[in-house]
Amino acid sequence: MQIRGLLDAGLPTRIIKQILPCLDKPRVIHFPDATPEMLATLQRERDRMTERIECLIRNRDAMDEYLQTVTPEPVAPQTVTPAGAP
Repeated sequence: MQIRGLLDAGLPTRIIKQILPCLDKPRVIHFPDATPEMLATLQRERDRMTERIECLIRNRDAMDEYLQTVTPEPVAPQTVTPAGAP
């Protein structure tokens, strides 16, 4: 699921291959092959993901507001379990 999420977010497979070992324990593993290009790519992708998340949150909140307005009974927002959570 984690790899699929990274692919869906637009991360190239070559970058996923490099960072995959650190996704569970980022402070334990040292990556001597972390090139400036790779780090710049990760920073751009992280920023792009943040923008997408913010857009999704705005859209979700707008839908919630609409549902609260047009629904006679309150509609509870669905909760989402993060990937990898028990």
